[in-house]
Order: sequence, then C-alpha cells, then structure tokens
Amino acid sequence: MINKRKEKDKRTRAKRGIVLVMLTGCFLTGCWDHVEIQERGFVLGVAIDKASPLPMKQETDYRSERDIEKMPLQKGEPSYTYTIQVPIIVFAKNQPTGVAGGGAEADATWNMTIQGKSFMEANRQYSTRTNYPPFYEHLQAIIISEDVAREGITASIDLFLRDHEMRRRTRVFITPGEAKTVLDVQPRIEDYPAMYLAQLPFNASKTSRILHKTDLGEMSELLHAGADFVLPRVVATKDEIKDAGAAVFKGDKMVGWLGELDTIYLKWVRDAVLGGVIVVSMPNDPESVVTLEIKSAKTKVRPKVEGNGIKMDIRVKAEFSLAEKTEAHFRNALDEDFLKELETKAERDLRENMEDTVRYVQKEFGADIFLFNLAMERYAPDTWDQVKDKWADIFPQVEVAVSVKAKIAEIGTMK
Repeated sequence: MINKRKEKDKRTRAKRGIVLVMLTGCFLTGCWDHVEIQERGFVLGVAIDKASPLPMKQETDYRSERDIEKMPLQKGEPSYTYTIQVPIIVFAKNQPTGVAGGGAEADATWNMTIQGKSFMEANRQYSTRTNYPPFYEHLQAIIISEDVAREGITASIDLFLRDHEMRRRTRVFITPGEAKTVLDVQPRIEDYPAMYLAQLPFNASKTSRILHKTDLGEMSELLHAGADFVLPRVVATKDEIKDAGAAVFKGDKMVGWLGELDTIYLKWVRDAVLGGVIVVSMPNDPESVVTLEIKSAKTKVRPKVEGNGIKMDIRVKAEFSLAEKTEAHFRNALDEDFLKELETKAERDLRENMEDTVRYVQKEFGADIFLFNLAMERYAPDTWDQVKDKWADIFPQVEVAVSVKAKIAEIGTMK
C-alpha cells in the first residue's frame, strides 16, 4: 500500500514538472514579428500641405530628400504633400547615454517629402527611400496647413484615426503657412522640431494663450460627434516655433482664427484654465497696471430656458496672487480696501472679456466652440431634444450672462 502511494506521488510530481517546463517555454519565447529598435525609422512629426504643381517631371528626374517628390499614382492626381520627420541620433547634440559622436554642424533629422493622394500610399512610398521602415508609435505632432484645414481635415488624417500604430495622445496643430516649414525649424535647445513643438502645450500652466487639449483622440471624438472645436495655432521662423491662438472649426472645416487674447477667455468659458495671468488697471491710476497670477479657476455653465429663448448662465470662481505692480508710488498691498478694489476690477474685466469673446465667435463664426451644446444635453435634455437639429441656427442667438467671484489670496513678501 505504501509503495503504491509513493508511486502515485512520483507520477504526480512528474506531471507537475512537465506542466512547469511547458509553461516556462511559453514565457521564454520571443515575439514572432519583433523588429530590433535600431532597425526602425521612428517618425516624430508629420506635416500635411496642399499639393502644388511642380516644374520638373518627377517620374524621370532625381530629387534629393530635401525636395518634394511627386510619385506616380495608381489613381488620380496628388491632393496633399506629406512630410515625415525621422531623427538621426548620431547627429543629435543631446546624445543618449552610451552613444558616441554627435555633430553640431549636421542635421539631427531627416525630413522626407512626397506628394500623393493618400497618406497610406505615400507612407509605403517612403520605403523606397529608406531601409528603415517608418514607425509611428512615437509620433509626437501632426501639423496641418490652413489651406488643407479650410477644405476639411477628415480626408487628410483618416489613416491617423484608423491605424493601430497611431497614438491617441499625438498633438495636432494648424499653421497659417506651409506645414512643412514647421518641421524645418532648427531649434536652439531641442534637437528635434516635432518634440520641441509637442512640449509647448505643457506650458499652458504658465499662460492661457496656449490650447493644451489638442490630441488626436479628443479631435476624433469631436469629429465623429459632428461638434465644433478648436485646434492650436502655430507659426515658425528659422529657429523658433510659437504656439498661441487657435483655429476655429465648424464640423471638419476651418472657418477662421481666434486671437491669443480671445483664446484666453475661450478657456475661461470652457473651464480649461490651468494657469497664467490677467492684467488690470491700477485703481485710480489707469496708466499703471497690476498683474495677477491665476492660482485656481473654476467655471460652471448652466442653461436657462426662458420661453422660446435660451440663456447660458456662466459662473466663475477664481483665486489670484498679486504678482506685480507698476505704479510709480508704492501703495501698501496689505490694505484691505485696495485689495477689494483690485478684486472688483478683476471681476469686471473677466466678465466683460468673456462676454465679448462669446459674442464675437457667435457673430463671426457661428461655431459652438464653447460646448454649450454639451451643457444643454446634460442639464436641459428635454429642450435639447427639441433644438439639437437646429442648434447651428440657434447658437448665434443664445444669450450669455457671466458672473465672476475673484479673490486675491496671496500678495507676496516685501520689506
């Protein structure tokens, strides 16, 4: 009996050992379709421009990677000019640990430009010019020219919304000039223009002139919902990119630009303020100003249905610190009456500018970039069901009433 039990235990241990070996083998196997990291062509940025007629016959004449290649298309004529940016690590000024070389005189990026009708076809055409296949899981930024945006962006970015390699957090920007020039910038500090550009929205905690919600995923949701929206405006020089202001979209077509100051108050209405400053005139001294730094900001938007009219009740609570004064004669910032006057001026300036921005957008664009439609759907669903099909006509007539409660909580330390 004892021998039978030992024999059974022995067989059990053997079976467990076989199962363990099989499981271990599963964990030790590699990925069947893996590609070594040094064999990938990492794409950091994509620029999309309108295709333009070229003076040379591209089918027969050689062009370098700095020029635009017009490839023979299977169908039709080219609609867009696509540029991708690939980093050249060995020429980077900021070298990763363990990488030798570097060269301040050599370009740290390779920008390849091709004219085509679809990005998918152009993307495969890049493979005729580089032995490293383009890889998009590290894509940082997509720049679209105003010409493309005004005709509608859906066709130009369809692949970016579908392909599994495209990250939903990729930033999207609009430029009034040629999108390719943004990738041609030679930054003073950063090696790669696409990474330099993608980092700029993180400064939204310092200034509200920057739109920080600019990613591909959010834009995709708004496009599918048929909503109006904004994308950040960027302009470029030889060695600098500026991110300020916004492009206004009605559906998938751009209808105009929103200035830097209007962008500030757009963010106040949309409860999207992360930081920045507001500047108000000094009480009893219009020539002097006080700069207030935003410490916190909260906006609530609630619709009010009054008969056949709709009004948006916008309530703001904000807390500031007194950052700087430019008056010629020192005034004690500890004075309660003085601080109260400043709070009143901040409240009035914010209220007037927010109302003015809403009226300007209603009249100029008729685009609900303030997302009042979402407030209607959430807080007045019955009314929304009745007006949603006519919202494009109703939005320009919607009244707004803004109330602001401001508090200066910090005044700094002075001796």
